[in-house]
Amino acid sequence: MKSEHDVFNRVMPRDNIAVVCLLENRQTGERLIVANSHCHWDAAYRDVKVVQIAILLDQLSKIADEYTKIPPCKDKRPFSFSEGDVLDENGDVIEPAAPPEPLPEPLPSQEYTVGTSIPLIICIDTNSLPDSGVYELLANGTLAPDHPDLGTYSYGSFTRNGMSHPFTLKSAYSIKDLPFTNYTPAFEGMIDYIWYTTPHMSVTGLLGKVDEGYLSRCPGFPSCHYPSDHLALLAEFAVKGKKRAGKVVEADFGPSSRR
Repeated sequence: MKSEHDVFNRVMPRDNIAVVCLLENRQTGERLIVANSHCHWDAAYRDVKVVQIAILLDQLSKIADEYTKIPPCKDKRPFSFSEGDVLDENGDVIEPAAPPEPLPEPLPSQEYTVGTSIPLIICIDTNSLPDSGVYELLANGTLAPDHPDLGTYSYGSFTRNGMSHPFTLKSAYSIKDLPFTNYTPAFEGMIDYIWYTTPHMSVTGLLGKVDEGYLSRCPGFPSCHYPSDHLALLAEFAVKGKKRAGKVVEADFGPSSRR
């Protein structure tokens, strides 16, 4: 894309970034990659958002491949946290802290031959709705070069051949479970997501939606109870065993979600 004017005029002035963290569980030896990012906000730059996501996914693929070459953790001792002694008003110990429960022996570090075999979580404010090119690229793994969100702009191979990434991703929240993540007097819609690689993880829990009675009395956020115009998202995952064919567990919001 180096010779494309649209890159210099549209993408490069919008210097959104991502933070990527490489983790290894000392106890189980499993690795995890967590990325956090924020796309450009302006609806007039749908093409820029798509390019930002394509670049992010390309970089994550390279980072994941590099992570397979990093040696495993050698220090398998788990972190320990003491609850402390119970003291009286004079500062004397009246009940010593209970010794920590012994943990099982740590498992050997797992080996990963390709980057796509490492579990990946992407937490992101895409500023894009589920009918956007950004969502399609993340969810389907490909995006056609003539997608409407790209307009008539030129972005090298992205607009010649299309975009793709090697990950099998799914949003932890569906539009059915959470109809919006951004709530203001002028706009409400789902633009924030927690994406995860389905071959490696299952969703075991989600933070539910805001009470509808409260929303009927509140025209938008921020409010005295919600300090941001974006809702907080929270997902709990279980890592699938290598030899266990896992089925993605759909989170259940209870009877109210099925009315």
